[in-house]
Amino acid sequence: MLRQTLVILALAVSSIPLAARADDPPAPTPAAGTVSFMKDVAPILVQNCIACHNPKKNESKYVMTTFVQLAKGGQQGEGMTLEPGDPDSSYFVELLRPDGAPRMPWKLDPLPAQQIALIETWVKEGAKYDGKDPGEDWVTLLNKTRVVTVPETYPAPMPITALAFTPDGSSVVSSGYHEINVWKREGSEPPRRVRGPRERTYDVVFSPNGQWLGVASGDPGQFGKATLFKTTPNGEANEPRELVESADVVFAVAFSPDSKKVAVGGADRAIRVFEVETAKLLLTIEDHADWVLDLAFSPDGTKLASAGRDKTSKVFDVEKKESLVTFPGHAETVYAVAWSPDGKTIATAGGDNQIRLWDPANEAKQTRAIGGFGGAVFRVFYHPEGKQLIACSADKSVRTIDASNGNVIKKMDGHQDWVYSVSLSPDGKTLASGSWDGEVRLWDAAEGKPLGTILAAPGLKVAGK
Repeated sequence: MLRQTLVILALAVSSIPLAARADDPPAPTPAAGTVSFMKDVAPILVQNCIACHNPKKNESKYVMTTFVQLAKGGQQGEGMTLEPGDPDSSYFVELLRPDGAPRMPWKLDPLPAQQIALIETWVKEGAKYDGKDPGEDWVTLLNKTRVVTVPETYPAPMPITALAFTPDGSSVVSSGYHEINVWKREGSEPPRRVRGPRERTYDVVFSPNGQWLGVASGDPGQFGKATLFKTTPNGEANEPRELVESADVVFAVAFSPDSKKVAVGGADRAIRVFEVETAKLLLTIEDHADWVLDLAFSPDGTKLASAGRDKTSKVFDVEKKESLVTFPGHAETVYAVAWSPDGKTIATAGGDNQIRLWDPANEAKQTRAIGGFGGAVFRVFYHPEGKQLIACSADKSVRTIDASNGNVIKKMDGHQDWVYSVSLSPDGKTLASGSWDGEVRLWDAAEGKPLGTILAAPGLKVAGK
C-alpha cells in the first residue's frame, strides 16, 4: 500500500544526498570563521528539518524556510531560538543535541556529532545569514542554486517515471537523475543526455507539432520546475525556457492540440496555462485540494482535464476560465487522465486499480469501469484511432484495452517491477514502457510481442550481461 501512490516517488531518498548521514565517516572540524549558513548549515536543515517545519506543515508552529522565522522559533521556544555567539543558550542548538528535550529530528536518529559541532560553531561565530535577504525563502534559493554533479556512470538504476517517443519515432526519451536521456530504440548506443531538469523527472511530452519538449521535474519536497526545450524530430533539445519554479515537485505537463498553449501542474495544487511562444502566463487554476498529477487538453483545445491526489478529476474551460465538472468516482488518488479523440469521453486511472470512463458533458456520469488490474493504474491514454485504451499498472503489466467494452486485447508481461510509464510511437506500431527498476521495454503494439529491452541508466552494467 505504501508504494501505491506517488508519495513514494516524492519522498524517496536522493541517490546523492544534500548532507552527511549518520553512518557517514566523520567530517573534519571546520576552521574558525569558515562556517557558512548557506553552504554548510542549510543543507543539514533541508535534509533533516524542513519536511516538518515549512509553511504547509509547521510542527510546533515553527517555520524554518526563511532565516527570520528560523531565528524566531516556534511555540515551544522562549524568545529568540538563536543566541548569536552562545550555542549553549540557543534553544535551536539544545534541541539538536542527543539529550535535547524534545530532541530533533523528532523520532529519528540524532544528527551525527560532526553536524551538531558544525552548527554549534556557526552559532558561536555569530549565527550569521550569508544569503541576500533574511526574509527570503532560503530553502528554495538553496535548491535552485545547488550545484549537482551528475555521474557519468549511474551507480544504480533510476525509476522510469517518464517516457516518450521522439517525434520521428527513432528514439525514446526517459527520465534520469538531473537529466533526461534520449535512447536509440535498439539501445545499442549511449544515450544523448540532456541536463537541466531537477533530480527526478515526472513527465516528458512533445508538442503535437514536434517543435517543443515539455519537462516536469523536481527535488521531492524541496523544489520543482517545468521547462520547455526547443526540439528537433529526433529529440535534440536546446534553448531551455523555465515556465514554473516552485517549492515542491512539478508532476505534469500537457500541450494543446495546436501546440500554442502548455499547461503544468504539481504539488502546489495549482494548474498554470502558458502561451508556448512567449511563455506568458495565461491562466492559473487553484481548484484541487491536493497534488495535481496529470493534465490533458480536449481535442478542440478549449478544455483541460486534470487528475489529482485529492481523489478527483476535474474539467476546466480554458477560454472562459471556469470550472465545469468534477468526477469523484475513484475514491482514491487519480494518477492519469485522457480524452477520447472525439472529445465525448474522459478516461481516468487511479489507486483503486480501475480505469473509469465518464461523460464530461453529462454531469461527469460514469459510463464504464474497467477493472482486473492487480494494482494501481498509473497511466492511461487513448490510441489515436479512439478504439483502444493503453495503460500500465503496479501489477507489472502493460495492456491494450477495447474502449467499447473494456475487454483486454493484449496484456504484456515481462517487467519485474511496477510499470509507471508507457508511450506509443508516432506510427502507432510500438509501445515503450518504463518500470521502477529502471528498465524500458519495447513491444509490438498490435501483437503484444517484446521487441527489446533498454536498461535506462547511463553506463550501468548488469552482472552477467
